Order: sequence, then C-alpha cells, then structure tokens
Amino acid sequence: MSLRERLIQYSQHQKMIRVGLIGAGQMGIGFISQTERMEGLRVVAVADIIPGQAERGYLESGVLQEMIIHLDENPEKAAELIDSGHRIATVDAAFLVQIANLDVILECTGIPEVGARVCYAAIQHSKHVVNMNVETDATIGYRLATLAAERGVIYTLAAGDEPGAIKELFDFADALGFEVAYIGKGKNNPLDRTATPDRLRLQAQKQGMNPKMLTSFVDGTKTMVEMTAIGNALGYAPEVTGGYGPSCTVADLPKVFLPKALGGIFNNTKVVDFAVGDVAPGVFVVITTNQPKIIRDLRYLRLLGHADHNYWILYRPYHLANLEAPITVARVVLEQEGLLATSRPPVAETVAYAKRDLYPGEVIDSLGGFTAYGMIERFEKAHREGEVSLGLIVGATVIRPIKANCPIHYDEVELNKSQVIFQLRQEQDQLLRYWL
Repeated sequence: MSLRERLIQYSQHQKMIRVGLIGAGQMGIGFISQTERMEGLRVVAVADIIPGQAERGYLESGVLQEMIIHLDENPEKAAELIDSGHRIATVDAAFLVQIANLDVILECTGIPEVGARVCYAAIQHSKHVVNMNVETDATIGYRLATLAAERGVIYTLAAGDEPGAIKELFDFADALGFEVAYIGKGKNNPLDRTATPDRLRLQAQKQGMNPKMLTSFVDGTKTMVEMTAIGNALGYAPEVTGGYGPSCTVADLPKVFLPKALGGIFNNTKVVDFAVGDVAPGVFVVITTNQPKIIRDLRYLRLLGHADHNYWILYRPYHLANLEAPITVARVVLEQEGLLATSRPPVAETVAYAKRDLYPGEVIDSLGGFTAYGMIERFEKAHREGEVSLGLIVGATVIRPIKANCPIHYDEVELNKSQVIFQLRQEQDQLLRYWL
C-alpha cells in the first residue's frame, strides 16, 4: 500500500493523525496548508505566542473560521472540541502539549529555548515529537533522543529539512552497502558573517521572510546547525572550523569532495561540509566502492562521478522543508519510525562567534541578530577550548571583552542558567561524561 492508502486505512479504523503545531510562522503555516490537502492527517491545535497568529495560520491554510476555537486553558475541553471536529488556537505552547488526544507535537519555532521547552514537555507527556527546530537539536539532540527512548516515544527531525533529506540519501546508499565518504548540502546565499536584520530587512520583506530568519541563512548560522544535526546523527564531523564551504557547481562536486590525495579538499573521509553555488538548494552524499563489477555498472549508468577515481555523487536538487515534513509525521504514527536523531555521542558542535566586538554588560540577542553567529566545530575541540554551544548563548551577558569573529567562551559570558535548554545541556554533558 502507498503511504496515502495507509493514511486512508488508518483514518477509517481510527481517527485522523492529530498534530499539535508550535509556531505559526512561514514554516508552520506551510505545514498546515500541505496537510489540508492530505488524507488522514490534520493539524488540530496550533500555538503561537503572537495573539491571533494561530488563527491566521489556519485561515491562510483554508480552514473555515467557524471551525477555529481559541483556548488557553482546560486541556480536557480542548480534547473534546478536537473530537467534535474543531481546531484549537492558542498562545500557550505549554497548554497545547497537555491536550491528551494529540498524536504528535511538531516544533517549528527555530528558537533554541522554546524548542527545548516544547520538546521536553511533549516527551514528558508521552507524545511523539517531530522537531523542525534544528537550533535546539544541534544543542541538546542527544539528550532529547535519550529522554524519548526512556518514555517509549519517538523524537526525530523531519523530512524536507536538509538534514532529513541528506539522511534519506545516506540510508539508500548505506543499505546497498556503499561506503559513504562525505555528506553535504548547498548554501543558497553568499556567506556574510556580518549580516544583520537591519541590512536584510527589505530583502526579507520581498521574500516574505522574517529578517532574523534570513539573517541566520546569510551569516551561515542555519547551515552550521543543519550540518551539526546531520553530522551528529551519522557520526560525521567537520574537518575544519566552519567547514571548507568551497564554491563549486554540481558538476564540480566529484572533483572537490574527494580526499586530497586524489585532488580533493579533505584529509579524511566521514566528513560533513557544504558547498556554495548551484548545488543549493540541493543535498548530496559521496559514495565509493572497490567492487569491480559495481564500478563498471556505475560508470555504465552514468552516475555523476570522477573519471579517474571511484567516487560518485548521489545528488538531490531540492528539499521541500515544511511541505515534506508531514511524511515524517505520518511514518512516526503509522510505522513507529523516526527519520533522524542523535543516538550516539555527538561529534560536532555549533559554537557561538562574536559578530562584532562585544563589551561587558552587553546581552547576546537572538540568533540571526546583531551580536553572534554560529560556526560548526569538532565536538571535542569545542569542549576542550571551552567554546559556548550556540543554543545556550541567547540572553547571555558578556563579562569580558570579546573580539569580532572570535569564538565566545564560557568564561567570557554569564549564561542564563534558568533556561530549560541549559539544564538539559548539563544533563547531556553528564551523560557524555563531559564537564563544562
């Protein structure tokens, strides 16, 4: 049976898969809109901190006004309304995750602390979690995965985001017995570590984006956390701070993503990195084999590769982000199967770097803001040198001068230790026997 047929069958024997969504921004509304075209799966509760935004998300997705009920308390009543076919809108994510008849919580805010609170609360309420907040996952993904396993629920990142799209290519190659030498993605925007929301505001408006979200793309932060998430899930670390990030075309990939001994840029294999150029918005894995017949077949089949070396590219030229995410939600419920989570000790870390000179008394603002950006680093190096994980830096107070484009260290800032993400990171470090 196709996935659509299984969703129809599921809805005939049970009720539809019911999703609670946190964050009705560009990504969240796209998810609602896509599920309204599907069989057997609906977003039935939406939380957004901006008053009226959850309602607007439903309406933009084609949900009728009379079906939308605003509620900020009484999860039992919310469950009854959902059973009667209504949709819940709220400003309170903590209330939403308490609604008993939700099958899956989808986190879609992109704010590390919010993601930590939502994912932790959902797992404690024994709900499956599909997390589109890679900023949170890059910081505490290992701890969230262990907590979910302890509660007997699934924690996973989603199809459609680049880490999920890379994982699908990896699984295909890995199952067939190929060695996967490198994994990577394209970067859409020219890299500018100094980008700020003010400078990108007009461009963001033209693209219908939040300026901070666009800034996090341009300054490289989003690429760094995405590579950290997939790198940790598969055990592929960056080779250098920030990655090499070569400028190249898709056709150039087999010449660039190779060992140095063969004319490429890497000293080792099992590395995660990115490329700037027409590779974006695609993702890729680099495979190799030493089996003569398979080598002949790959050349006969004209798979993109190097003429002289046994390395080939599995390239996917798109990722549909939130529009693909319902596939993961469906499989979590129907098959009890997640796509991507860090179930092994992390090998990568996105660390915070100063976007400009920072002085004592300043407070670090949000990601995609004016004060900090992310850089991928090898986990053991970041720990050894005391560099702050990016997801912990928001709201931290600078206590020592920090030069622009330098890593921010734990002894240079006072972190907000009341945050859930800080507490879960402490638990994660203890599990890994690392002490900050």
